[in-house]
Amino acid sequence: MADNNDNIKSLELLIAKASPDSKIMLPKGEFKGPLTISKPLKIIGENTTVWTDKAPAVIIKSTGVSLSAMRIEVTDGRPENAALCSLFPCEINDVEISGAVSGFGSEDGFFGVPRTIDLGDFQAEEENTFLTTVVVPERTEIKAENITFEPSVLSKGKNELLIKVSGIPHGTCLYSEVLFKSKFIRRAYICGKALSNAEKADRKRIDCENCHSADIIKSAELSLPSENSMREALILTRGMRVPLAKYSDMKFSVFFSCKNMPDNLDIDPYVFLLGENGKALSDKSLIFFGNERSKNGEAVYFPKDGHVEIDLSKADAKIKRVVLVYSVYAGNNARNFSKVREPRVSLWTDRERVSFVMNDVCEVTSAVALEFYVYKDEWKISAVGAGFKEGMARFCRELGIQVDE
Repeated sequence: MADNNDNIKSLELLIAKASPDSKIMLPKGEFKGPLTISKPLKIIGENTTVWTDKAPAVIIKSTGVSLSAMRIEVTDGRPENAALCSLFPCEINDVEISGAVSGFGSEDGFFGVPRTIDLGDFQAEEENTFLTTVVVPERTEIKAENITFEPSVLSKGKNELLIKVSGIPHGTCLYSEVLFKSKFIRRAYICGKALSNAEKADRKRIDCENCHSADIIKSAELSLPSENSMREALILTRGMRVPLAKYSDMKFSVFFSCKNMPDNLDIDPYVFLLGENGKALSDKSLIFFGNERSKNGEAVYFPKDGHVEIDLSKADAKIKRVVLVYSVYAGNNARNFSKVREPRVSLWTDRERVSFVMNDVCEVTSAVALEFYVYKDEWKISAVGAGFKEGMARFCRELGIQVDE
């Protein structure tokens, strides 16, 4: 891989200068990542590769992103190294992946197909057949020239795959590409040598790289979606109250996104852990950039990307209400939610479970997005979407937390 720093900068600059919701045509070539996409864009490649060695090559931090006709690669192909990581739903068209992905539901984790299928020596001019096992988390089509695969369409889970090679002349070294197509494209290679004095292969068992590990097979099988996980995300409207368990696990991540906002505007999350009287149990019951983790881990703030993780299964018995607030950092009359287009809050587990667009907040610096509360021993979600003009300090004091102005 060529590490061309000028090309890297130009690719980053191309995306940075693009207006939200616009289309970008990427130049040809190889570009070392990571590349972060933080606004809705339609990105189309042309023999374009974005790669890294271990970190994700492409990171998506916005809704409304579409990727087409490109290759994304992590050169260290261990299962824990994701080539593409998306925090929000993303449209994928003709994207080749080398490595794992994260944020795409059942496709997440390591795709249990080989990079190389080595047939070894086989008999020239005759039909030779080989058996191998592959594991895929989604329906996958196989495309190859001059080689037959049965079945040519793999079902999710473990598949016994028959490979047929016919009529290869003596002394020919076989080297052919194979494409495995699900949501993404994954490229593999078949190699071997045809010899007149070689033994004819009759359903010869081949142990393929990446396919023999029981741990990988188990991981891929466990990633298969249940019927419930295939449902679309629930879209909340202001005032809706729904049972949490119907749409999400007790542990989930919350992300904030928007269609557009000024570059000099920062919006931070605040999580309040409240008792039955609607007051905070202590000053440590506010989780934000100044106090990143609650005592029992009910709420955790991640400063790297600003999302929060909430685990209500860890909630102290005294906690009856959790309030999620977003506030414009150092906001004033000119810097407020009126500058933010379609502020959106999303609950994620293995995929997006619940979303809420706060269209009714406008010229305020802070807004209550969601509340999670206990009703008849059951946690529920309330879509609030209400702003307040008095500022975070006064709101904190109303909830029993003493802060400096």
